[in-house]
Amino acid sequence: MATKPQEFTNSSPPPSRIPLNNAQNVAAKADYGPLLIVAGAGTGKTRTLTERLRYLIERGIKPERICAITFTNKAAKEMARRVGREGPFLGTFHALGARILRRECRKVGREPNFAIFDDHDSFDLVKKAVKAVILYKKNDEAVSMAEKKNQKETPVYFAGKIAAIKNLGKAVLDDDTKETLPIGKKAQIIKVFEKYEALLEQNNAFDFDDLIQKVVTLFKKNPDVLAKYQNMFDAILVDEYQDINPMQYALVTLLAEKHRNLSVVGDDEQTIYSWRYADIMTFLNFDKNWEGAAVYFLEENYRSTGTIIRAAAAVVQNNRLRTPKKLWTQNPDGDPITLFEAWGEGDEAEWVAEQIQVLRGGDKNADIGILYRTNAQSRAVEQALIRRNIPYRIFGGLKFYERKEIKDVVAALRYISNSKDEVAKERLEKSLTKRRFAEFRNKVAADAEAPVPLLAIKLFLETFHYFEYLETNFINADEREENIAELVAFASEFANLHELLERLSLLQAVDEIGTKPQEGKEVSLMTIHLAKGLEFDTVFIVGAAEGFLPHGRSLADEASIEEERRLMYVAMTRARKRLTISFYGIPSRFISEIPEDCIVVASSAEGSSPGTTEGSSRFFPDEGPNEENIVSWD
Repeated sequence: MATKPQEFTNSSPPPSRIPLNNAQNVAAKADYGPLLIVAGAGTGKTRTLTERLRYLIERGIKPERICAITFTNKAAKEMARRVGREGPFLGTFHALGARILRRECRKVGREPNFAIFDDHDSFDLVKKAVKAVILYKKNDEAVSMAEKKNQKETPVYFAGKIAAIKNLGKAVLDDDTKETLPIGKKAQIIKVFEKYEALLEQNNAFDFDDLIQKVVTLFKKNPDVLAKYQNMFDAILVDEYQDINPMQYALVTLLAEKHRNLSVVGDDEQTIYSWRYADIMTFLNFDKNWEGAAVYFLEENYRSTGTIIRAAAAVVQNNRLRTPKKLWTQNPDGDPITLFEAWGEGDEAEWVAEQIQVLRGGDKNADIGILYRTNAQSRAVEQALIRRNIPYRIFGGLKFYERKEIKDVVAALRYISNSKDEVAKERLEKSLTKRRFAEFRNKVAADAEAPVPLLAIKLFLETFHYFEYLETNFINADEREENIAELVAFASEFANLHELLERLSLLQAVDEIGTKPQEGKEVSLMTIHLAKGLEFDTVFIVGAAEGFLPHGRSLADEASIEEERRLMYVAMTRARKRLTISFYGIPSRFISEIPEDCIVVASSAEGSSPGTTEGSSRFFPDEGPNEENIVSWD
C-alpha cells in the first residue's frame, strides 16, 4: 500500500510554486488534526490542498504515509504534477478501494484476479437477479411494463435499491424517508439484493459500489485489518469533500479515526450530487463530527469578474442550508450579465448561436461553454450551431441525433416513409427483435399513406413497447425518455413525415461538414453537472426557466430546490468574463434573485439589439433577498 500507483507516478520536476494568499497559507499550514477548508468557487482549493500535502511532508511525515483522495483521476494527476514527488497515495476513492481489495479480497469471498463490473455489466446482473426472484406469468404480454412499474418490479427500480443499500449502508430500507415500503416489498428487495450479490461472487466480480462498501464492511468485521490500514497512513486528505456519500464518509472515518490527522477541502455551495447520495449535512457537520476541528475559509475568487461573483453570491445566499461566507474578488466588475427572453426553444437557440457567431467573428478560438440542466436540451442548440457551421463538442455524451433511442425512432420513421430502407429495417430487427418488427411492418403495410410525424412516432413507441424496453434495459431510462420527448416536440413542427426526415438528414449532413477542426475552437456543450470544475471565458446558461432550472421533479421539495439553486450558482461561476442567461416560458425563480443592477436585458424584437433594458424590472422583485431568512445549518 505504501507504493505509489504507477498511473500517478510523476518524475518531472514540479511547476514553480505560486505564492499563496494569506487565507490559503494559513489553511495550508494549520496544525495537525481535523481540518476543514471551506473553499468558494474559484478560490484556489486544489492549490491550497496541494500545499497542505507539501507542508505535511516538510513537517516530517513520510510521503508514503500520506493518502490523498480525489473524486477524479484528472484531479489526482493534477495534484501529482503539482506535488512533483513520488510517495503519497494520490487517487480516487474507488482506486483506493480497489487496491485494498486486491490484497484482502479472499476475506470477502473473491480471488485476486477479480473483475470490476461497470454499470452496464452490473445492470445485466440485476436483470438476471430480478428474473430469478420474481416469477412473472409465462405470457409476458399479460404483465405490462406499466404494471411492473406500478408494482415497483422493474430492473431499474431494483438497481436503484441495490445502489441505495451499498451507498447509504442500509441493509433494510427501514428509514427510507422518500418511500414507505410494505413488509412484502422490503423482503422482495432483500431477496433480489442477495441473489445479485450471489451472482457477483459467482462471477468473481465486484461492482463499482463494492469498491467502497466491501472495504467498509471488511474493516468493520476485521479489526486487525482495519488496524493495519490505520497504521499505514499518518495523514488523510480529501478533495471535493462536499461530494462524499455516507459509505465514503464511513471509509474516511475508519481510516482517520486513530490519528485524526484529516484535512478536507470543498464547497457546500457546490453540493449538486444528491442523486449520487452526496449529503450536504456531512460537510456542514464536519466540526461536530470531528471534535476540535479547525475551520478555515477561502473566499477570494480569482476566476470571474466582480459582477458575476456578486450575482452568483446573491443567488446562493437564498439557501438556508449553507456555510455563511462572502465570496469576493479583486477582479474588475466587467460586463453586466445578459438576460434574454425567447419566444420558444428554437428562438432561444437561434439567438444564442447568433451571439456565438458574433464572438467567433472576432476570435475563431473564443473559449465558449453552453450549459443546460438536462441532456435533452442540447437538441435545439446543436441544430442552431450546425446551421451556422459553428463547430461544437458534447461533453460526457453523444450528440443528440447519435443517441441510441433517437436513432431507433428515426430508423422507424425512415421505414414508415420507405419500406425498402434495409438499413432502417436491420437496425430495428437487431435492436428490438424480429418478432416486434414483423408486427410493426404489418401495421405500416396496412396504411396506404405515411401518417403525420407524431402519429408515426406513436406507432413506433406503442408497437415496440419502446418505453417498456427502455425501462427493462437501461438504468438511465428517464433520461432517454426525455430525449424522445424532445424529438416529439421538434417533430410536432412538421406537417408530414417527408419534411421531417429531410430536415433531419440535412442537419446531419451539415454536421459532418460544419465541425472540422480547422474552423476554430469547438464550442463546449454540457449539462451543468458535468461543468463543475471547468471554466470558460464566455458562458451561456440556456433553458433557465421553471420546470428546467429548477427541474420539474424538484418543485415540491425544498431541499431539492436548494440543490437546484446550487446548480445555478455552479453554472454562473463557470464564467470568467461574460455570462448570458436565456429562457423561454416562465423565468426561473433564480433569475429574480440576481441583483437588478447586475443585469442587462437583451431583446430579439425587430429593430432592437442586445443590450436593451426595456421591461427589465418585471424579472425582479421589489426587494432583494431577505437577509433575515439566510441562516446557517445551526
